[in-house]
Amino acid sequence: MRRLLVVCAHPYDATFALGGVIGAFADAGTSVHILCLTHGRGPDPSPRCRLDRARDLGRAVRRLGAEDVMLLDHSPGTLGTANLDELADEIQEAAAAADALLVVDATGRDAHPDHVRTMRAAYRAATATGTVLYAWTLRPAEPGVGRPVLVVDADRARQRAAIACHTGLPADDPLRSRWMRHQDPTERLVVLRAERMLAPANRPPAVGEEGDDHDDDTTTDHPAGARHRQEGAAAPHPVRARTA
Repeated sequence: MRRLLVVCAHPYDATFALGGVIGAFADAGTSVHILCLTHGRGPDPSPRCRLDRARDLGRAVRRLGAEDVMLLDHSPGTLGTANLDELADEIQEAAAAADALLVVDATGRDAHPDHVRTMRAAYRAATATGTVLYAWTLRPAEPGVGRPVLVVDADRARQRAAIACHTGLPADDPLRSRWMRHQDPTERLVVLRAERMLAPANRPPAVGEEGDDHDDDTTTDHPAGARHRQEGAAAPHPVRARTA
C-alpha cells in the first residue's frame, strides 16, 4: 500500500486508538496521512486550546511516522448529528490519492456517536472512490463471521512517546487508564469495505451490525508484507492478514 488516510473524530483517537497501527504502516513504507474532524471530545475549546491541541497532534503523529495531519472545524459534541453527505465529501476530497482509509470501529452498540458518524461518512467516501476501508477494533473475533482481518504488530513504546505529546490531557483522564489496560502486542483491523466490494454508498455497516456486506469473491488490497493465513500459522512482521 502506498498511501493510507486515517480518519478520526477526535485528536486523541489518532494516538490512543490508532497509534500502534499508524506506526506499523509507516514502518512498512506506507505514506500515512491524518484527517481529524474535530479539535476534541467535549464542548468547543478556546482558540488557544485549539491551537495547543493541533500542535500536540502534529507532534504526536510525526512520532508515529505519519507525514501530515489536517484538522477540520466541526464542533466537538455535535459530530454525531453533522450532515453525512458533507462529511463524506470532506473525507473523499482528502482521500483523493489514498489506497485505503482507516477509522475506529463503530459497529458495536456502545460506540460513541462521533465514531459512528465518522465511520459511516468514511464508508460512503470509500464506496464513492472504490477505496478499501479498515476499522481498528477491540472486539474479539466471532466464530463463523468470516470477515477479513489484518493483524498488526504494534510498537507500544513508540505509541507511548506519541501519547506523551498530548500535554493538555490530565494524567488521571479515563482515556489514559483505558488505553493502559490494552497493551496487547498486536492490533486487529476489520475490513469493512474491500476493493471490489459492491455495496451502495448509502448503506454502511449499521451500529450493532457486523459490517461484513461482502462475499468470498471480493478482494482486498492489503498493505505491503501482508499475507493470508490460517489462525495459528506463522506470519511476517509487521502486518499480516487472516480471516477472523
